[in-house]
Amino acid sequence: MESRVAENLMRRFNVGDALRRTALRRPNSPALLFEGRTVSYRELDELANRAADLLLALGLERGDRVAVLGLNTPEFAATWLGSSRIGAVLLPINAMLRGAEIDYVLSKATPQVLVVDGVLLGNLTLDSPAVRAVPNRFVLQGPPPDGWRAYEAALADAGSGFPERFVANEDPSTLIFTSDTESFPKGVVNTHLNWFAALLSAATDLGITRQNRLLMALPLFHVAGMYVLLATLNVGAAGVMVRRFDPMKVLEAIDRQEVDYLVLPSTAYVGLLRVPGIERRNFAGLKRAVVFQYLPTQAFERWLQLAPQAEWMSYWGQSELTPLGSVTPPEDLRRKLSAPDPIGLPHLPLEVRVADESGSELPPGRVGELLARGPAVMQGYYEDPERTAQTFRGGWHHTGDLGYRDEEGYLYFVDRIKDVIKSGGENVSSQEVEEAIAEHPAVAEVVVIGTPDPYWIEVVTAVVVTREPATAEEIITHCRSRLSSFKVPKRVQFVDSLPRNPAGKILKRELRRQFAGEAGA
Repeated sequence: MESRVAENLMRRFNVGDALRRTALRRPNSPALLFEGRTVSYRELDELANRAADLLLALGLERGDRVAVLGLNTPEFAATWLGSSRIGAVLLPINAMLRGAEIDYVLSKATPQVLVVDGVLLGNLTLDSPAVRAVPNRFVLQGPPPDGWRAYEAALADAGSGFPERFVANEDPSTLIFTSDTESFPKGVVNTHLNWFAALLSAATDLGITRQNRLLMALPLFHVAGMYVLLATLNVGAAGVMVRRFDPMKVLEAIDRQEVDYLVLPSTAYVGLLRVPGIERRNFAGLKRAVVFQYLPTQAFERWLQLAPQAEWMSYWGQSELTPLGSVTPPEDLRRKLSAPDPIGLPHLPLEVRVADESGSELPPGRVGELLARGPAVMQGYYEDPERTAQTFRGGWHHTGDLGYRDEEGYLYFVDRIKDVIKSGGENVSSQEVEEAIAEHPAVAEVVVIGTPDPYWIEVVTAVVVTREPATAEEIITHCRSRLSSFKVPKRVQFVDSLPRNPAGKILKRELRRQFAGEAGA
């Protein structure tokens, strides 16, 4: 073996090595339980080796991109781990993207390989120049079109030995394009070292152990889904994988497959609460539940009643932080819920400060931007040095999120900077108004946005999904007793459902576009 490679293998951290070492310790233990199929650690390790061998046979080299458009499957997981073992970079494509959106990602990242889940072939424009430019195209679980190959058969024909290749700690492992308010998504480059920092946090801040059975319902094309997968495999726990989030399948996994650890966005927890008969479900085996994104206090309290024995944690993170940020320890969550959205203490590998516009740290109680630094901070935005430099100015990652600390040093999320509503010269936190409206018994879900107004410039507008009939005046009257006058919504719009991306985040930009013409209404 070349000495450079031997030295690299001796001391590196590599995303794919984490699985290999667990497989050596616990070869016959279940790694993934998926649709009646149990994949042991030995089998998943071998599948990752086959993915790596296939990529090498196709001529891929260190730094080449491997695109996957898929739902959650063991093959998706193995493709990431196998790619990492040879220094290739996984490019997971959001399964909600269509046509030109996918073409943009492919054209920007120029992958050498594209693997598509058969049920998602319709998302592609098969004869587009961007798709045809990918030299190696595969279909997973479905008949391949002309010029494509069956991925399962290609993996079966590949070798199963561990590939010994040089991969540096600072080499990229993933390239994840994230949605934002801009026209096109931006590519976040996360390195092997970034993911190692995430594993440190998973073991310490989240307390995941080999005795746990974690639900894997978060999509693997999202950084949070990849985080849960890697954390599970690193400690040797079992992951109960579902193709996509489905409330009934999640409840079945908790009840019948003994899932004891949940990591889900707030929208998923709200969706589960809307399942008829949720109060009769058995949550006695649930040991820990992590919630990220804002969950209204009323919904949180209901979950605390449904699963009082579970340890609940509130989590804040970003793709750019792989996906770390901060977490509220379970022993402190109940008392910290006296204020909206407590996001707790910074994760182990991070330093987080609350800063003013100049980057200077603010005292407790003062709202400012949350800045972070540490080994979890991304390498940068893909082929976008200007945006990277702006985000990293002053030696800190600027998150674009507003928050504050209390006297104990605990962080609280206030709003995205771009979501703060500037109405009549006053700044209004959309999240504060959402918290107040969510307390109304008729409200199932609510989003607050700013919409254009000729006099106020922007007005506070509530977009509401109800569980029982309500009027706009009832909502406004309810808010008047809870909020300052300038924060009370001037408009209330009722909708049947809220637009979301596949990670469950509500798309405020879609609502702003939808209701932009309501000025004067």
